[in-house]
Amino acid sequence: MIDFPCFPRSSTLALSLGAATALSAAPLEFYRDIEPFLRDNCISCHNKTTTKAGLNMETPQFMEKGGDSGTSLIRGKGAQSLVVLAARHEKDLEMPPANNKSGAQNLSAEQIAKLTQWIDQGALAGSPQQREVKISAFAASVDPIYSVALSPDGQLAASGRANRIDLHDLSTRRQVSSLVAHEGMVQTLAFSPDGRQLASGSFREIKLWDVIAQPMQAAAAKPADAALLAQAMTALKLKGEVKHSLSADGQWLCLTEPSGNLHLLQTKPLKAQAALRGSLNQQQQRSQLQRQIAAQTLEAAFQGSVLDRIAAQDKALDVLLGKANEAITAMTKALPEKQKLVAPATEAAQKAKADAEAAQQKLAAKPMDAALKAQLKTAQEKVLSTRMAETSAKAAAQSTQSNIDDAKAEQQRIAKAKAENKLASQAADSAKKAALAASSKAQEQLKALDKALPSSLPAFEPAIFSADGSRVAAVLKDGSVRVWGLASGRVVAETKDRNKPMGETAALKLQRHIKGTDFFVDRVNALRFSPDGKTLACAGGEPSRSGEITLIETASGKLLKRWREHHSDSVLCLDFSPDGRRLASGAADKIARITDMASGKIVLSLEGHTHHVNAIAFRSDARVLATAGADGTVVTWDLLIGERKKKIEGWSKEVTSLQFIGASDQIAAASGDNRLRLVTDSGSEVRNISDVPDYLQSAAVSPDGSLLLAGGEDSILRLWDATNGSPLAVFKP
Repeated sequence: MIDFPCFPRSSTLALSLGAATALSAAPLEFYRDIEPFLRDNCISCHNKTTTKAGLNMETPQFMEKGGDSGTSLIRGKGAQSLVVLAARHEKDLEMPPANNKSGAQNLSAEQIAKLTQWIDQGALAGSPQQREVKISAFAASVDPIYSVALSPDGQLAASGRANRIDLHDLSTRRQVSSLVAHEGMVQTLAFSPDGRQLASGSFREIKLWDVIAQPMQAAAAKPADAALLAQAMTALKLKGEVKHSLSADGQWLCLTEPSGNLHLLQTKPLKAQAALRGSLNQQQQRSQLQRQIAAQTLEAAFQGSVLDRIAAQDKALDVLLGKANEAITAMTKALPEKQKLVAPATEAAQKAKADAEAAQQKLAAKPMDAALKAQLKTAQEKVLSTRMAETSAKAAAQSTQSNIDDAKAEQQRIAKAKAENKLASQAADSAKKAALAASSKAQEQLKALDKALPSSLPAFEPAIFSADGSRVAAVLKDGSVRVWGLASGRVVAETKDRNKPMGETAALKLQRHIKGTDFFVDRVNALRFSPDGKTLACAGGEPSRSGEITLIETASGKLLKRWREHHSDSVLCLDFSPDGRRLASGAADKIARITDMASGKIVLSLEGHTHHVNAIAFRSDARVLATAGADGTVVTWDLLIGERKKKIEGWSKEVTSLQFIGASDQIAAASGDNRLRLVTDSGSEVRNISDVPDYLQSAAVSPDGSLLLAGGEDSILRLWDATNGSPLAVFKP
């Protein structure tokens, strides 16, 4: 709901200037007194975005500048101003026109009088009026997820449900925090690169939340009955002594062998889960190696494409070289014949000239002799024809020689290009081999890591379950504690604090609240931290009027820059390049742009969508940019040449979100046709996850590319295994 200030009105309506003057003793101002009634009835069609008849009525200056019919405002002469005449429907002018699409209504007599008086008084601008916006409470049925985000370590998932932020621990598949974050919808979420902060955006505000740690409680030791223990040992084919413990809810049983092997079983019904292995360090190394493999594979593929392009260029150059060689051979053979014709043609031209001069002399002696006149005419005609023949012969010889010279220059150009291509090919081949070698080395390291045992193994003691039944911990031989998430089997914590054996879970604590029109004119549609975490980029703008990007210093909340006119409509998405030097933005104006962060200058504009650009993402090597549109397409862009790489289709509704998966060329895209689709940036489909009952608004991928997260209109957050598309968890409100 938007509440506008009330303005005093005269109880008497009049059109005369005298009556208009009586309306207000104080000078009228545009923003306070005039703009409110022009906004809906005039400015809706006469603004910087929709400038009908070339007229913008958003400010007195624009009105004075006028449009196709000239100035619409003459200061001090209200009755003569076109804007007043049009409002009165005089002199074949009519504003607004009847049956207009904007629903604009004719100005009332009082409004026309006030408009006239304002112009008579000099058309003062005044100061823009702040619109007070009151957000009503949400109905219970309004509970969509508009935004999701994953922490850099892939352990925490944040979702914006209506005006709340829910935090989930993906290793335990449990919700760990839920709070009302904003009055309005949570439009966007973003974790800082170190995972210690979460930023959320809503109407004219953002909030920075510290991700704080809260200790988890351990459950009291609970032994299993003898029958259950015997069944478990039989199922696992274990013999001899084991230590065991049962979760507080009786759902999980953990057995510890003297060797330190841990076995986890569900009890109802009895079912063995994967053995609990590894360490936190091994998991981190594994993620790093997997990303390295993906990055080097991508690099090798890119260098391979460079080699293919160079090979194609060399093939085309060979064709051109063959044509140049053929031209030189043919022209060299033809040149002597062409040159032989020059001398006779020159001699003939000289003789014709001499004959004409002689005929001229004879005629001079007998000017009335008709025969001599005829001879002179014939001689002059021969001069012209022989000159043309001489010119033609010389031109033919020169042209042949020029063709030879041009072909030789072409040979040199081709030789130079092939030499450059040879160097480029050698460099690309070396780079490809280096990337393949690095990938192979990382794969060997990954295999060795999977076989290696942690530096410290569990002691022969019973495991410890958390009070909520989401974690299990084992005391190691070095006295420290290692904690696993039951649902995922992943190590979630390692601690030497025996007083906190279950590690810690996460919660949110408000650190900073930044709001108001000094920062944001309307909704904050997207947030992105710079790779160094020092800058937070915020996307917004006034719908159909402006597209702005606000840069905020993370540590202080200080406004660094505010680019108000980077787009002509609301900015809907942002992404930093991996080095943080460039910022990509997409907007409702259907355009994607890349801005240099140091100068603030737009260095590239990309037009390829026919509707809003909803999402944007750099590939990990910054050579490719992907954009998603409300036109139901994803477009990938080759940033090395600044041109479209591929237009990917196949969606029946808008594509709402996209992100590159890890360091690969694969893109995860969520859409309004209830799908999460994985495609390569060349357009090949990898996977299509379609078992979603409703419109998807947002998706995120874990940094290692192993997890996919998405939410939408049904308010359910869903988690998939990105490697095979299998569902892992469903988080209901």
